[in-house]
Amino acid sequence: MMRNQGLHWGAMLLIGALCLTGSALAQELTQRSPEALHVERREQLVKLWGTVRFRHPSAFSKPADWDAAFVAAMPKVEAARDDAAYAAAVQGMLAALGDPATKVDHEAPPAIGPAPALRGLKTWEKDVLVLDLRNLLGAQARQGLQDLRQTLDADAAKARVVVLDLRMRGLQRYGPPWVLPQVLPHLVGGELRVPGMREVVHVGLKPQNGDSSLYFTEFAVAPDDLIEGTPGKKPSLLVFLVDEGSAIDPAILALQANGKALLVAEGPLDDSAINMQETVALGGGYRALVSVNESVLALSADISRPARARMDGADEGMRQALALAARPPKRKAPTTALLRPAGVWRPEPGYENAPYPSREQRLLAGAKLWTVVRYFFPYTHLMDQPWESRLPGLLQKLEEAPDAKAYALALAEAGTWLQDGHVVMRGHPELQRFFGVGPQIWVTDIDGKAVVLEVRTPEAAPGLAVGDVIEKVNGEPMEARVRRFAPYTSGATPASLRDTVLRRALSGAEGTTSTLTVRGAQGPKDVKLTHQSGWTPPATTQAPYRILEGNIGFVDFRLLEAWQVPEVFEKLKGTRGIVFDLRNYPRGSMWALGPYIDVKGSRPYAQYERPMTGGMREGRQKLSDAVPASETPKYRGRTVTLIDTRTMSQAEHTGLMLEATADTRFLGSATAGTNGDITHAVLPGGIQFTFTGQEVRHGDGRQLQRKGLVPHVKLRPTVAGLQVGRDELLERAIQLLRDTPAP
Repeated sequence: MMRNQGLHWGAMLLIGALCLTGSALAQELTQRSPEALHVERREQLVKLWGTVRFRHPSAFSKPADWDAAFVAAMPKVEAARDDAAYAAAVQGMLAALGDPATKVDHEAPPAIGPAPALRGLKTWEKDVLVLDLRNLLGAQARQGLQDLRQTLDADAAKARVVVLDLRMRGLQRYGPPWVLPQVLPHLVGGELRVPGMREVVHVGLKPQNGDSSLYFTEFAVAPDDLIEGTPGKKPSLLVFLVDEGSAIDPAILALQANGKALLVAEGPLDDSAINMQETVALGGGYRALVSVNESVLALSADISRPARARMDGADEGMRQALALAARPPKRKAPTTALLRPAGVWRPEPGYENAPYPSREQRLLAGAKLWTVVRYFFPYTHLMDQPWESRLPGLLQKLEEAPDAKAYALALAEAGTWLQDGHVVMRGHPELQRFFGVGPQIWVTDIDGKAVVLEVRTPEAAPGLAVGDVIEKVNGEPMEARVRRFAPYTSGATPASLRDTVLRRALSGAEGTTSTLTVRGAQGPKDVKLTHQSGWTPPATTQAPYRILEGNIGFVDFRLLEAWQVPEVFEKLKGTRGIVFDLRNYPRGSMWALGPYIDVKGSRPYAQYERPMTGGMREGRQKLSDAVPASETPKYRGRTVTLIDTRTMSQAEHTGLMLEATADTRFLGSATAGTNGDITHAVLPGGIQFTFTGQEVRHGDGRQLQRKGLVPHVKLRPTVAGLQVGRDELLERAIQLLRDTPAP
């Protein structure tokens, strides 16, 4: 018997019934002004381009060609004087795929036309059995099929060749697809393996610059189906007669590849006869049909004939099929030549030699940015403004950008719409000039002032101290500089965004020196800040842990390496409690640390959702993380974890693990609210666009992004405390652990 051979056709018909026709869009467009129509059409082109780019089975392997198709089509779409010209321009873009099934089509279904005259369901031409399966349409189809199958084994034993007429022109397009799977077992001897369909699947955005990543692109290939022939003698050859209305079952291609079948096509034949298609509304009475999967075996007719001019005239297609049956060509040996080559993933072209791209390439940049966010940014539901609504403004800004700087900054501004602390635009010379080199200083907002929290490389700013309030840079007030950088800086929470902008306000050109006007504990002073990339923090012999007064342990994640974790817990195992300092970026020690503090029984500490798209798929891959069970001795003392806006990404992930395994108490202020492995898109002008690629939640499903880890005990440092060298958060943590009874 044959398994699941008809299912994909039933699914295709169902999807076709569910797809939006776009008629409402068409009516709306006809009522719009020419200017509005112009804008609407190019937005539709962008959306279609993006759909094809990440869902078509071959577009991912030819990114440069697909870019060029967009660039060539855009001016033609904009210049189109009527709907037909618009449709022709879009068709020109789709033609670059080399896939005739991906095409522009009228939204209104084509007229069926006159029905052909049918032969009987089962007739004979000497020793050639002709099955006109078109008779199995209508209310009596299933009974007719049942009657046919009762005698088909005996008929197959007498037939030298069987001709199967599947032409549907003038009848029911693609129907009925369930018939052939039930007929073929009576005509096939032994077992026939049928390679199925395949589709491209993107699990997250594989970094377009070629970096390694946990996100990947792959071909998902359905397992082979199996046709088990019924016992008895079988015909030596099957001849399938099809036209543009026929549904081509993959089994036909398998028989063809094994030299057991010939395919006679009457009229044009393309992959729409076998694959699934996504419908994209274009307006103006048109739609685009996009292939979203393909057969492993290529579709190819052995004989192609022109479509019949008259349905009531001579049936030349059947005549030729019978001629082949009477004198079959020399039987072909089984071949793999019909196997489609697998696509090759290629890095995205960056067009680095065009810092100020052409207008069409600037619009392409908008299409690329908008599309990767649409499909692969996991937090679109948390944006203040729907992403769909951003496209018109994005295209307008890029179109109107008068020079390279305006172009690059327009993209940087668009990056802020994600409200994601991982967003970075870099690689363009104008971005480097505008943002400069960031300082080796961490600054935070305390009561509206830019206060130094940390001087990471003292030699870069001799004389600058923790607690200093920075008032001016080269005589310019800090707030004036903040206003200049804020429109191009992204952050997930108001506090983390503010701190990021303050640091950006201290940046400067590589190799230059700025004068900071600061107010310290001893009054105002000037400090020279050198702007230089690649500063290396001074080497330290400081241990990542120590025991504080009152038998309280302290662990600094900024210094802790994974290999030091066993030593830490050996030294701190007898302490009353531990203060973990997460006001920094850890060194990957959380995975080694987890087994030592997991007193809650390996409950999940994080849930993940990775955007997944491609082919017929669009959704999320859901995963979770928990500390593996182990015999590692557990630390059962109380813990307090210090947090603030410096706690971001891996630091927040470490906090999730501490929360789930040890019920740690968070003390300080909300973290950056930015977690999830990053990915990279590539935009024209050599720009690399970095953003978060997967959603991360607390182990119990609570939101983390744009909220951060929320402290159980809220506390911010004071300027006065910082200036006299106090760590007020650490002091409060020690007090909490002293006041908490030991376990």
